[in-house]
Amino acid sequence: MPESRIKNSKRNIVSGLIKQTVSIVLPFIIRTIILYTLGAEYQGLSGLFSSILQVLNLTDLGFTSAVIYVLYKPVAEGDEEEICALINYLKIIYRFIGLLILIIGLMLMPFLPSLISGSYPSNINIYLLYLAYLFNAVNSYFLFAYKSALLTAMQRNDLVDHTYTVILTIIRLIQVIVLLYTKNYYYYAFLLPVATISNNVLLEVISKKYFPTIRPVGKIDAARKALINKQVKAIFIGKMGDIARNSFDNIILSSFLGLAAVAVYDNYFYIYSAVYGTMTAIGRALQASVGNSVLKESVQKNYNDFFKLDFIFMWVAGWCSICMFCLYQPFMLLWMKGNTEMILSFPDMLLFCVYFYTINMNNTRNLYIEGNGLYWHCRFWYILEAAGNLCLNVILGYFFGVTGVLSATIFTIVIFNFIARTNVLFRYFFKRSKSDFYMSHIYFIIVTIANGCFTYILCSLITCSQVTGLIMRGMLCFIVPNIFYIVLYVRYKEFRPVLNWIKQL
Repeated sequence: MPESRIKNSKRNIVSGLIKQTVSIVLPFIIRTIILYTLGAEYQGLSGLFSSILQVLNLTDLGFTSAVIYVLYKPVAEGDEEEICALINYLKIIYRFIGLLILIIGLMLMPFLPSLISGSYPSNINIYLLYLAYLFNAVNSYFLFAYKSALLTAMQRNDLVDHTYTVILTIIRLIQVIVLLYTKNYYYYAFLLPVATISNNVLLEVISKKYFPTIRPVGKIDAARKALINKQVKAIFIGKMGDIARNSFDNIILSSFLGLAAVAVYDNYFYIYSAVYGTMTAIGRALQASVGNSVLKESVQKNYNDFFKLDFIFMWVAGWCSICMFCLYQPFMLLWMKGNTEMILSFPDMLLFCVYFYTINMNNTRNLYIEGNGLYWHCRFWYILEAAGNLCLNVILGYFFGVTGVLSATIFTIVIFNFIARTNVLFRYFFKRSKSDFYMSHIYFIIVTIANGCFTYILCSLITCSQVTGLIMRGMLCFIVPNIFYIVLYVRYKEFRPVLNWIKQL
């Protein structure tokens, strides 16, 4: 890997991990304060409104991802005129998207009570609260959110991450103080758009400092616009799959089981998404470098790098899955002060761990799908995943609750995401058999299951108090699974190359 890509990747990974750490710790503190001082229904409202607005964000249509993909070539060639025109196009589209989200969001307001099964806090005006969340979702599109796409394409995700980290830290600390001293949920919610506005204004200042000659001016030609529009259609369909997987879960559970059930599910999903967010932060940091490599390096070179990256991702994903399997319930019992009503059953907890592992099987593949702009070739699988997930969520969620929702999600990830989209990558980019890739993943799964069972048995032998026991289990989970992996992976074909690659990084 050329020195410039190594430098950018390292810088972006470090900033991404710092951002993710702050994104985990501070919201966790706030979530705990809300649960302890206000109650589970308030957290359920937050989860429900966030999910609704994630659905509304489908109106983004994937323009950001499409423009970033198209930006890779002019960035690699140093064509500033083309970069400026593309950024200007994204700016115009963002204004339209923001207006569309605002209109649709306002039209949904009369239907809010029907999305909540049972009661909600009597002192809360759900319409006013929803407007705060809606304004937070909309304001980015009218400000400088397009500058984030520019910095990402320039392989300067570190600037985006550092900006987010600083603003998030300040606003979250203010929210903590507000919740502790006023116990007023409105004040907390009204600070959300303040954070978003501040983040985007600061991004504008930073982008002007580092790239002063890049301004949103000019027009793109018809051929470039046609390419973006084609990619957008496919990315939009792909986002439908992501929304069906992530956001409809809370909406369906709220409709069938109520806000308390949403709060329980959302607590587990928060831990899941915190760990998954760390994985995606690493992937996001590497995305521009992979896109650059796809343009400049041979297919064989990319094929070799693909397997190295996949081995690293699956080692880390397997280790994280084992940690979640062994620590989920002890941590939840400690966090919820022993309140068993806020704890999922063991099978549901296990399904969350399987959910985490299966979604992370796609990480490396996604880097190369996006780096090659293969969205259009995946469009039918996006549709099938979205439709299959939504239908199975409704049917299985109605009969089996959380168990049904998680089972539906895992099934559609494996069939329509991992298998189907991997076939697309190997058919249109690598143009060779994918059997080696699938066999490697079967091996990873077998090793991880054995590793997880062995570590879980060791953790179950610890009978200390909650805090001490959790710390001791955590130490076991940090050491034992990685020793287990080293013993079983040392003869794996990618072990030595990856070890040398990490030394180089």
